[in-house]
Amino acid sequence: MCRNDDQLFYLLHDLKAELSAYETKDELIKDMINEELKDIHTALSKWNKGNYGKCEHSGDPIPKEWLETIPTLKSSDEWNQLWSYGKISIPYS
Repeated sequence: MCRNDDQLFYLLHDLKAELSAYETKDELIKDMINEELKDIHTALSKWNKGNYGKCEHSGDPIPKEWLETIPTLKSSDEWNQLWSYGKISIPYS
């Protein structure tokens, strides 16, 4: 992943801010938000180390289109698994 691609960096920060500000009494939703925040933290940490957008298994680049849909994506295998279950989200904009 090219570090010049600031759009994904800002997307991660925007998602982090939005989820951090969300308030709910529903414990299930709180748990889901906390899991997503952990994934965002991991993605931002990878960004800072220059490893964002690389498959954790193969080291190959993850297609930008996939990261635009799921910016916390860890591997191509994860994409394929989500796709097979039809759990690909609508791109955030």
